[in-house]
Amino acid sequence: MTANVNAKKEYQKLVYMICLIGALGGLLFGLDQGFIANSLSTIDHVYGLTTQQGEHYSAVLAWGGILGALLSGLFARSLGRKKVLVLAGFLFTTFSLISAFLPPLFVLTACRFGLGFAVGIASFTVPLYLSETAPKAIRGGMATLFQLMITIGIFLIAVTNVFIAKALGHVEISLSLMFGVIVVFAFVMFLGSVFLPESPRWLLLKGKEAQAISVLKRVRASQQEIDDEVNEIKESISVNKGVGFNMLSKGFFWKVLIVGVVLQMFQQLVGINMMIYYAPTIFGYAGMTGIIALLAIPTVNMLFTFPAIKWIEKWGRKKLLYVGAVVMMVSMFAAGFAFLSMAGNASPSGLSKTVLLLSAVVYIFGFACSWGPVAWVICAEIFPLKGREIGMTVTTMVNWTFAGVVMANALSFMKLYGNASIFFVFGGFCILAMIFLKFFVPETKGVSLEHIEKNLENGVPLKNLGE
Repeated sequence: MTANVNAKKEYQKLVYMICLIGALGGLLFGLDQGFIANSLSTIDHVYGLTTQQGEHYSAVLAWGGILGALLSGLFARSLGRKKVLVLAGFLFTTFSLISAFLPPLFVLTACRFGLGFAVGIASFTVPLYLSETAPKAIRGGMATLFQLMITIGIFLIAVTNVFIAKALGHVEISLSLMFGVIVVFAFVMFLGSVFLPESPRWLLLKGKEAQAISVLKRVRASQQEIDDEVNEIKESISVNKGVGFNMLSKGFFWKVLIVGVVLQMFQQLVGINMMIYYAPTIFGYAGMTGIIALLAIPTVNMLFTFPAIKWIEKWGRKKLLYVGAVVMMVSMFAAGFAFLSMAGNASPSGLSKTVLLLSAVVYIFGFACSWGPVAWVICAEIFPLKGREIGMTVTTMVNWTFAGVVMANALSFMKLYGNASIFFVFGGFCILAMIFLKFFVPETKGVSLEHIEKNLENGVPLKNLGE
């Protein structure tokens, strides 16, 4: 009995360790997001950027991300999930190191494009890797580690950047140190990825059954569980013969592809990257430049991703998305009205500032425990095995595309139509997201990937795929 208990504890420890190291890829994404929010003023001072140039520098990461997402499916299939994560870590470390030497603006911008390429690869591969490696009983919780590591990265780099700027000012050495911090974290992610096992599903796709079983023995609790999973994967592979692009000829695949595309579109159109990238700038418009205004968003974003890991298995994916959309809608409208009350006032009232800050905090809470992790989890779960790479590639590209649209236009939109305008736009998208959820998005809690695939092929309505 004691031996069995110890074996179970060792198995659980290894599973969590593997998923944690894999989720470090999310750190790439988070370090960049937090970096822009609290370094943009320093970049503006050092390089003399206008508002439009600052938006362009921020958004070019997304265009690199689109290219990374486009090629990541090919890389993940040919090289394996693990090697792609190692590659992403290496590229992120290299481009961050070059940026730390403060090269000319065009080189700095090219490096940011390269960072986007690396993060685009990671944003595709990490959810895919975790969905294929974690046991189904905890798959949703483990997959949310991707989002959790994003939020931890945002928080860590926000704290260090604020401290550097406050201590040294907006000068060249400050910017070099900010990039230097990213180099350290990126290198840790790179080293961690080297020690990951390969995805057992990818190994079976490549005919490496012995290696796949070896990995499963390390991350599954019993031989019966291993045998069942190997059989399920083999059956799925035999049914879906041919290259992944053949899935584009199947009507059922297009259905889930559209669901994934719209989910990722809404994940950005609810306004998250405006808040993550530009919150300090937006608070500055309201005369709020203190430590609380600078660090409230990354702190809340990190703290409230932790309960999402538990809630996603307890409540389910769809319910969390509903709750998150309602919370974000209310808070966006509240922030919009707060800015309306400030219009024409040289010195905004304390009440208006408080409402704006609280609205932003509540919004981040709503996103962090719902759309942040859950959209990625569902996209990793709904695609058939042979079409998973192309499905994740397309949906990740869509996410990056709309992230770029938001980053490249949010501040200019506020200047053109008023500070309140953008909040009402994003609140409206929250309403549309709820309508889409009701009619098209399935609940995938506690359901094997192979069961979802069978339901899809048998013509089960989209919203019922997890039943």
